[in-house]
Amino acid sequence: MGRYAERILRSAEVLVYARSGLTFAILMAFTLAMAVLASRLQPDAGFEKQIPLDHPYMKVFKQYEKAFGGANLISIAVMLKPGVPGDIYTPDFLDTLHKVTDAVFFLPGVDRSRVTSLFTPGVRYMEVVEDGFSTGDVIPRNYRPTPEMLAQIRSNVGKAGVIGRLVSLDQRGAMVTAELLEHDPSTGKKLDYRAVADKLEAIRTQYENDRFDIRIIGFAKVVGDVSDAGHEVMMFFAIALLATFALLWMFCGSWRLATLPLFAALCAVIWELGLLKLTGFGLDPFAILVPFLILAIGVSHGVQYVNAWRYEVAVHGLASRDASIATFRQLFIPGTVAILTDVIGFATLAFIKIDIVREMAFNAAMGMAAVIITNKMMLPIVLSWARVRDVDAFRARQQRRVALSDRLWQRLSAFATARAAIPTLFVALLALSWALWMYPKLIVGDRQAGVPELRPDSRYNVDSRAIGRNFAIGVDILKVFAVTKQYGCVDPATMETIDRFAWHMQNTPGVRSVLSLPQLAKQVRSGWFEAAPKWRVLPRTQSLSELVSPIPSQLGLSNPDCSVMPVLIFTRDHRATTISQIVDAVKTFQHDNVGQGVDFKLASGNVGVWAATNEEIRARELLVIIWVHATLALFAWLSFRSGVAVLCILTPLVLCSLMTYGLMATLGIGMKPATLPVAAFGVGIGVDYSIYLWSVFSRRLAERTSLREAYFDALRHTGKAVIFTSASLLLSVFTWLFSGLQFQADMGLLLLFMFSTNLLGAIVLLPALAWLALHRRLPPDAPAAHDDSRKEAAASRPETT
Repeated sequence: MGRYAERILRSAEVLVYARSGLTFAILMAFTLAMAVLASRLQPDAGFEKQIPLDHPYMKVFKQYEKAFGGANLISIAVMLKPGVPGDIYTPDFLDTLHKVTDAVFFLPGVDRSRVTSLFTPGVRYMEVVEDGFSTGDVIPRNYRPTPEMLAQIRSNVGKAGVIGRLVSLDQRGAMVTAELLEHDPSTGKKLDYRAVADKLEAIRTQYENDRFDIRIIGFAKVVGDVSDAGHEVMMFFAIALLATFALLWMFCGSWRLATLPLFAALCAVIWELGLLKLTGFGLDPFAILVPFLILAIGVSHGVQYVNAWRYEVAVHGLASRDASIATFRQLFIPGTVAILTDVIGFATLAFIKIDIVREMAFNAAMGMAAVIITNKMMLPIVLSWARVRDVDAFRARQQRRVALSDRLWQRLSAFATARAAIPTLFVALLALSWALWMYPKLIVGDRQAGVPELRPDSRYNVDSRAIGRNFAIGVDILKVFAVTKQYGCVDPATMETIDRFAWHMQNTPGVRSVLSLPQLAKQVRSGWFEAAPKWRVLPRTQSLSELVSPIPSQLGLSNPDCSVMPVLIFTRDHRATTISQIVDAVKTFQHDNVGQGVDFKLASGNVGVWAATNEEIRARELLVIIWVHATLALFAWLSFRSGVAVLCILTPLVLCSLMTYGLMATLGIGMKPATLPVAAFGVGIGVDYSIYLWSVFSRRLAERTSLREAYFDALRHTGKAVIFTSASLLLSVFTWLFSGLQFQADMGLLLLFMFSTNLLGAIVLLPALAWLALHRRLPPDAPAAHDDSRKEAAASRPETT
């Protein structure tokens, strides 16, 4: 132990034990204060939190958001149920559509100027009559449910060109769309997405019946569905607590000891949630799993401490306080280093410039900082007060456990010998080769249609598929802004360039349809000549103004001076591959048409947001991986001042991370904000295993003990706690596989894999790497079987500081 480490240890020991009663009272008072704050914590979802606002696409998005709307849309489709005869042109259907439109209009946070349905004034038709053009609302303001009026509406819908957009292709359904603002315009407060989702569900409940289906999609509804699964999350949290307590009871042999690491971990979670409230944050529904992981990591460190304390009492015969102090001296430095690496590892997620990821990183980092206090101060104080009623019986039980576990440790210690190390290293190389081969296949973004946070058979994804089948525009839209000179809409060359761009995008794989100002202008010109197809072209004269002026401004296809004309690209889905090829097509056209006077700027719409998010993650993801593991390497070296320690601790973690990415590529789980933190969380658990094992392993190696005997001793001290912790973690996250949230199930599967591979890496690969680096420098291995005297000597050997 270096000078500085010794000074830190002595100062911390005085702080914890000099006035332990006062210290504990202060910590408990702070815990109660944090509990009060945590009870006031509110859900905090936000659309802009999901957006990388510093990305060039999103700067364009914010620049034109007021003029052309944002990407935070909701869509409600009123559709006749399968088997119900008829179409939308009936009094009861139109009455229901009218009521749904009114209900959407009065939703909190809705930009009422951007509510669109057949009943809103901006939806107009246009036709050529004898003396020019005739326009009007698709549904007249004097609407009455008479046969003549219904026939007129049918005719107006056909002339308005809204079939596929506001009316389904089979004309058995109609759409109401609206845009939500980040702040409620009536109150000025941040929009409560959960309240909006509840009101949307109330609309469904009120108007869905045996004739009509109500289909609802949009970010607000996703937030609502994720939040509704909160009771499920709490159930899993309770199951995890009970399962962990049961395993702790089995592990400790005492329910009193079993409660201590669980108590310390729960205090850390309370501190985390309270600090979130104190710093002005809420708990985002997509970050609701972070407290689980803080609990798991807190239990992991608490078990190490209780295990070492129990060993000091049972084997070395120390009193509770002396055992607590001896354990503190052994584990404070390696345990604190392990947690600090977790804190900094989580903090590196802040390199991803997406607020939800940064908030998740801040959340996890605060929780891990709390674990340092609760596990390295509160828990040692409580254990110094612990009393064992029958010390002799307790020691006898613990020694029997030690004797039984020695058989397992003896077998596992063989991985520090050539016979087991060489095959292990060979298998690790094969695993590394597979991971490197699969890594390029990892998709950044979504790999499946629908919302990946929810199950494929969830109501939201069922609604999304139904809308996608029945409406030509689909549910995903990319807006590309054609920026040109003033009054570009009456310039033939400019309009021709935009029209060619629209044709280019219409013929790009993954595009469902395209809507642009030149396309509508061609329709108007064709209308002058009895809709003859040969006239569906743009003129080469200034008569363009006569074609553009009849087009309703509510369509949002140009600004007042026609210097910006959005091109609306409706995509078939928002898979990462679809988005990538469409964005590449835009960039290719822009590159090939430089100097044409039109600058095609990306992007708005929900597909534009996903494109920016995917590119941000793709650009920063490797940087996060490098920083996480570089931080671990630095702290491993500072802790042990050994290149061999860095090699043996870091290599299993790197291999585990790469294999996890390979598994994601194999299972089709995309890298996105919800799954990005998994790597940092998994590494945070894995480094704990390795550091605790190496802290004992290195001390025994410093005594010139053989590799196998040194590793056997390390397993005796920490192996049981490592394996127990892994078992409790695996049991806890296994329940996630049954969650109604797809992203929780995906994270559960990934964490199951990471916890398992981290355990194998620490128990199996770490000693094999140590053999590779050190077998020529140390005495030969001891005999395969330890005799009783060797066991007794090892058991009675005092701990060294």
